[in-house]
Amino acid sequence: MDKVLSARLDESAIAELEQATRQLRITKKKFLEDAIREYARQVRTSDSTIWADTFGAWNRKEKPEKTVDRARDTFRRNFERHGKS
Repeated sequence: MDKVLSARLDESAIAELEQATRQLRITKKKFLEDAIREYARQVRTSDSTIWADTFGAWNRKEKPEKTVDRARDTFRRNFERHGKS
């Protein structure tokens, strides 16, 4: 089942779309569907995954309690500074 997708595109991108579809002798719909699928395939097969991108982000040299204490102190100082008239 086809669905309608509406998007605002730059005039130069539309001109490229029209030129490419004329050259390839395919519809704009087919061109866009193929382009979307190819782009999505590249994203899926890239070496980058959410786990690879974030691996180790939670590893800190300090203990969690220390991180929480520093964050609370920073918040408290800023709150006091901005709370004074």
